[in-house]
Amino acid sequence: MLFSTRPDSAGKAAVLARSAQLTDFKWTPVCNITTYTIKEGKTFLPAGVELTGQIYSSCEPNDKFICENVSFETLMSVTANPDSALYQKDLNGHHNSWPYFGVVCNGLARYAYGIERRFSTKHWLDVPGIHKVAEPGQFNAEDIRLCDCLLAFCDARKHVALITDILRDEDGVIRQIEVSEAVHTTCRRAQYDVEEFFHKYKLFALCRYDFVDQAPALDPVQDAVLKQGVPALPAIAVDYGNKANYLAGEEVVISVFAPGEHTVELCKNGEVAERIPVTAPAKFVRTPDRGYYTVRLADSGEFVEFAVNEAKLSYTVNGNKITVTADSCDPNSEILYMDFREVTKTKLSSGPLQDASGNAVDFYDPSCASLSRVEELTDEEKRTGIITRSIPSDAGNFKVYFKNKYGVWVHPMTKIVK
Repeated sequence: MLFSTRPDSAGKAAVLARSAQLTDFKWTPVCNITTYTIKEGKTFLPAGVELTGQIYSSCEPNDKFICENVSFETLMSVTANPDSALYQKDLNGHHNSWPYFGVVCNGLARYAYGIERRFSTKHWLDVPGIHKVAEPGQFNAEDIRLCDCLLAFCDARKHVALITDILRDEDGVIRQIEVSEAVHTTCRRAQYDVEEFFHKYKLFALCRYDFVDQAPALDPVQDAVLKQGVPALPAIAVDYGNKANYLAGEEVVISVFAPGEHTVELCKNGEVAERIPVTAPAKFVRTPDRGYYTVRLADSGEFVEFAVNEAKLSYTVNGNKITVTADSCDPNSEILYMDFREVTKTKLSSGPLQDASGNAVDFYDPSCASLSRVEELTDEEKRTGIITRSIPSDAGNFKVYFKNKYGVWVHPMTKIVK
């Protein structure tokens, strides 16, 4: 018989509970979901088959990261809607990035620890409080503590994983180690005997989070949403989900599933902007401008909410300094932080790519670039929206992050022209 290691603080208990929200959640897609791996190419998570764990996807091109800027509440409404972006859109051409929503590997550890800022695996050791305990191959089972994390960053592997249990026998000898991680195609946790663990994770350094005992507890509202599971087919829905953030210029796909004749009211900032008669089931598209919207059925009152955001952003460069001026254009949105991104060099990888003449070429995605450096902002910078920083030597772009009542939204990546 083996005995699990009990967390010795409320913070560690919270880390384990938050991790389990991502690895243990059971759900069933209502339509096929496109996925992609190097080994298998394009595949599908089939409709009607129960899955365990939140879906994996590196969603850098669209910033639809589950539990970062897509809440569990929004995700559940997306999952219930067969017309949603989860089923009807994918990130075709982006390696490891086909599903439109998802969790990336270091995102599981950051969510478990309660780290709100986005950090890449390459910059994992730049996360405040994360430090390396031992290099790969330089630690044994007794060196590992509950809620430690594992980091690999080399040509062969780039990954972050979390230690979520250490199991001992009656004599106190470690026999198994449990690892939770976001991997294709869903987040998972698995237990390995000691020899198997060190073989599987031989490329990984052992890391520790200094603030693990202060990790935040579960959000009771979001946790209740997860416990309720995927809801039934809604009467009315939008493709990014209830309480979603859109950017100006994006289409909003509105679906009405309640059978019969209806009048759909599109309300902006509390006022009816348009009335649309429909015979359901039906769907239609609108491209609304900036504002907070409710779409409801006039007869039953059932509704869904979303926001459309459009920040004003400008910058000047003086030598190695950049001054960014950011305005959310919304009194209900606040600036959170910004980050620098490397020179754009993310190659699209959906297979043989061709130019207009049919010649094989490499294409690079201008919306996606690896993190260079996260910039925490002062209260004054958040208030004024004026941010002056030195430009990292590898940076060619930057992003600014905002937050409103529906969560975090991101201004599209901006190229730095000197």
